[in-house]
Amino acid sequence: MSEDFELLVDRQALLGTSPLWLSALNCVHWVDVLRRELHTYHRDSEFDEVRVLPEAVAGVGATRHGQLVAAGDRGFARVHLARAALELVVQVRGGDRMNGGSCDPAGRFVGGTLSHGSEASAGALYVLDGERARLLVDALSRCGGIAWSPDGARMYVVDSAQRTIWTYDYDVDRARATAGRQWVVCTEAEGSPEGLAVDADGCVWVAMHWSGRIHRYAPNGDLETVLWAPTRRITDVAFGGSRLEEMYVTSACFGYDERALAADPLAGSLLRFRPGTAGTPVPPWRGI
Repeated sequence: MSEDFELLVDRQALLGTSPLWLSALNCVHWVDVLRRELHTYHRDSEFDEVRVLPEAVAGVGATRHGQLVAAGDRGFARVHLARAALELVVQVRGGDRMNGGSCDPAGRFVGGTLSHGSEASAGALYVLDGERARLLVDALSRCGGIAWSPDGARMYVVDSAQRTIWTYDYDVDRARATAGRQWVVCTEAEGSPEGLAVDADGCVWVAMHWSGRIHRYAPNGDLETVLWAPTRRITDVAFGGSRLEEMYVTSACFGYDERALAADPLAGSLLRFRPGTAGTPVPPWRGI
């Protein structure tokens, strides 16, 4: 393993994703979608607490009171941590299931969907507006990571199936995304873009699944930095730590047999490194 990366949780998560830093609790939440597990890595004790949820969750956001809102299997849901329970807020019918989510600069939770079928653009992006799901962006294949520029004027959305990162002009006051255009198109050799995070300089960090690369793009889309994680199966990244100076990295091992796992033993683990730049805080969901 590269000396720059720390192994925090040595666990073979089938599909680990959605790391979320909670500064008040000094912990990182993350999920294993395929096992329906919600993990909480406690930074002080280095203990990884595991809760099994009643259905799959693919993305989580914090609330103002330390609870979670989620992009669940059927739609947007509140997570009751003490009972490991989900309370459906509103069902989302577009696509086969939800896939990823994050809070916008105003504290609205935004989540995407994916489709397992042959229709190439059946996925979409929805915003939880009160207790209804409002369509934000349509015609996506498989929505992955979602993030915003430090001033909130730009939204970045990953379409993993197309190996494309889109950018939109974003109206924070009205939660409207317009003027969508391709920002970065990745090659097969670079891997599949999945989760992403934005730093204080407005640069975008992207987890490239199947290659183990972490890309840092300048706001104009130029690739500035390439790092290699100690597993090729990384799925998502998030800033954390007291000054948001750390980066937490999730990974997956679905599809691996014993031989493949022996060749890539850290697939499915939770990792951490210091990227040399600070992140931007993600606001809590304003719904609770």
